[in-house]
Amino acid sequence: MPSNKDVFWVRQDVFGNRISFYMATWNYHAEKHAYDKIPTTPEHIYQAIIDPDFAHRSLVDVIGPESCIFEKFFQAEQQSFFVPVLYEGVTIPGEYDRGGKTGKVLTGYFLDSSKPSNMIGEIFWSKAEEDEKDETK
Repeated sequence: MPSNKDVFWVRQDVFGNRISFYMATWNYHAEKHAYDKIPTTPEHIYQAIIDPDFAHRSLVDVIGPESCIFEKFFQAEQQSFFVPVLYEGVTIPGEYDRGGKTGKVLTGYFLDSSKPSNMIGEIFWSKAEEDEKDETK
């Protein structure tokens, strides 16, 4: 069984933070979501981190100020996929927006309903808005 130190991959998120995806997280996640309507793959998690459509604030009481939820719509599945990431060293809520932090993937999942989870807060970053900013430069 992999430990929490065995890394599957490390990638940069859209804010310039360094995100790790641990083997232990994948093994736990795979067991938990093995029979989901749409099974999760490591590629879903990877794409949601490096090329999300949206970033949401987390509403989880304990880790909310230190976590972000990335959302990406996958055409093949015709559904949005969500990846919560927990950042280290956050002293001001939402500080990870500025980059330079390290974080870890907590899980990844497709929502079975059109109603978002009550743990997913407002969108604070959008790929479309970033693309518009890049075009006006």
